Amino acid sequence: VPGTIDAEGIRILQNDKRLNENYCVNAECFENMPNLRYLQAEHVNFQGTFSCFPTDLKWLQLERCHFDSPPSDFNLEKLVILDLYKTNMAPILINQLSLRFK
Repeated sequence: VPGTIDAEGIRILQNDKRLNENYCVNAECFENMPNLRYLQAEHVNFQGTFSCFPTDLKWLQLERCHFDSPPSDFNLEKLVILDLYKTNMAPILINQLSLRFK
């Protein structure tokens, strides 16, 4: 499909410890990444809607990330590994997962 990115894994890291701010990433930037299976992000502010997020994501690692609003449209059905260390929406994401497995 034209305009798609074949990446299966992405790391978004803010490595400069002197900076006290997070990168800002719009969730829609993942719309053209249908093959994405692994996403690791550290010190990232996510903005936008997550309905276009890849549905085959297996591993999601978010460390010290921030969501502007609860990602209620986040598809976590195929997720196998979830790491939300010091992420502000961790309780909401974990609740979404636990509701699906009851």
